[in-house]
Amino acid sequence: MGVKIREKRNRLYLIIHHNGKRTEKALGLSITENKAHNREVLRLAEIARNETEQQLFRQRWGLQDELKAKKSLYQYMKEIGEARTPKDKINKCLHYLESFPGGDAIQIQQITGTWIENFQTYLLRDTGLSQTTAYHYATAVRYALNKAVRENIILKNPAESVRGIALLESDKVFLNSDEMQRFAKVEIAGKLWPEIRRAFLFSCFTGLRISDLKSLTWGDIEREPLQIKKRQQKTKSFVYIPLNPTAWEIINDKTIHKYDAYVFPVIAESLTNTNHYLKRAAELAEIEKPIGWHTARHTFATLTLENGADFFTVSKLLGHTKTSTTAVYTKATDKLRREAVNALPRIDLTRAGGER
Repeated sequence: MGVKIREKRNRLYLIIHHNGKRTEKALGLSITENKAHNREVLRLAEIARNETEQQLFRQRWGLQDELKAKKSLYQYMKEIGEARTPKDKINKCLHYLESFPGGDAIQIQQITGTWIENFQTYLLRDTGLSQTTAYHYATAVRYALNKAVRENIILKNPAESVRGIALLESDKVFLNSDEMQRFAKVEIAGKLWPEIRRAFLFSCFTGLRISDLKSLTWGDIEREPLQIKKRQQKTKSFVYIPLNPTAWEIINDKTIHKYDAYVFPVIAESLTNTNHYLKRAAELAEIEKPIGWHTARHTFATLTLENGADFFTVSKLLGHTKTSTTAVYTKATDKLRREAVNALPRIDLTRAGGER
């Protein structure tokens, strides 16, 4: 382990040797013909070299990185969010950190359990956010602090001693077979609708998320046995989903496709928000339920459970990494509840003498 200063074409770099690897880091400092300037530049470079070496030492021995601990939580989360989409909860949380008094300036090392409690209260009472959305943003802060612990920026997550915002149980809306049939008959003008309808119904029979429907290619369809083998966009893990005759009929156009061709090319390449099509279709089909793309996934999960699939199998078909995620679907179906109650034993309530 070591850090050295090196000059190349009048520019200064740090040459870092750590864990058997050599990396080069530009300092943004340049050597000129001015000797006084150069002395100052070399002084700054030496400071940078010394701080970098100290950081490496702390990482090696699991000590707190005091330099990074002085970074603001806002900046730290912003750096985490750079590798994520703008809609990620880490990035969306930044707005509320910025509007929370002092939230954009507080250093990671200054965060206490009391600060966490106050921020959670702010999310719930002063932002107009739903409790579920507030839960996700509070969880984003907890994630960042856990990451800071793993990187030895702080030694303990101050949020561990604070009760988090409760996540309200959501109502899992799903379609029954009659509603699916009515949905399939709906006609809406526009070139997008026929493919939106096919994709939605295909999801009802496969449980694929909209992100996976958009990225689904013919190479993800295996013929023997007939099934989907796909890496999920959300979890990056593979999911294996057998295709029943109806699911295959929805996508089988009797033609040969290239391996990388999209199964649903119109919605894969469209930037249009398609949820309003689903809402309009529900109105035309006289389905009095709030419908979105995830409704199809809920439909698949609920109907497979109602038709005898065991809990573990449904969890694997959905690609859930935790069975607790699948458990919510067992609460959504009235049929399973009634079957469980009706399975209780019967007893004869007639007393002696024929009285009840």
